[in-house]
Amino acid sequence: MFEPLNCIALRTVKYSDRNSILSVYTRQHGRMGLLVPAGASKAAARTRALSMPLATFDCVADIRPGRDIFTIRDLRPAGTPPSPSPLKVTLRLFTADILASLLREPQQDRLLYEFILSAATALSEAPVQACANFHICFLLHLQHFLGIEPDWSTFSTGAVFDMADGIFRPFPPLHNRILPSDEAEAAHRLRRMNFRNAGMFAMSRFERNRILDRLLEYYRLHFPGLGTVNSLDVLRTMFDY
Repeated sequence: MFEPLNCIALRTVKYSDRNSILSVYTRQHGRMGLLVPAGASKAAARTRALSMPLATFDCVADIRPGRDIFTIRDLRPAGTPPSPSPLKVTLRLFTADILASLLREPQQDRLLYEFILSAATALSEAPVQACANFHICFLLHLQHFLGIEPDWSTFSTGAVFDMADGIFRPFPPLHNRILPSDEAEAAHRLRRMNFRNAGMFAMSRFERNRILDRLLEYYRLHFPGLGTVNSLDVLRTMFDY
């Protein structure tokens, strides 16, 4: 049965000389794999242009029970086109890498779809100079949709953050999966960051990378399947302010 889909592109892998598999997150079915043309044809070039990481597009898919990969037609752009800025390209790659690693099930979650869509739109529309904290903001808010958001109500001055249980404690637990009190307090302050004010949080590249390391540590603790993020090394070098 042919069904319209609203899609956010994640990553593309080669399937054969003629086709690739495009992983997308859809409003209708969650994570899906779409069969798209590869090679040097006009159709392949157009598909690549419309399905860069975190690009939004609509299509019609042939949905058949028992299939994991679906053929599509009528591919057309949707929303704000992705910016060609190298910085934004790197941020889109990183965000799409994270999502492709974490979102593996074909399960509808419209709130999560709307969040990813709003993030992609915010990145496309924001001035380049205001994007340095986008990836941190994204990871902070994605926690809510994946069920691992810290219990901010347990915070108190001087508390440590228990990363295993996602709560703040007045004294360190027996394990070492914690943020010390100074980092726990910084994490509590960062909860106020959103896509509108993220550019107002001044950080050095060292501070930004330290926060990123801690966020990824927290994600890997709760999602052991989150492996190497290919775009991470490039992302670390992008910001000098």
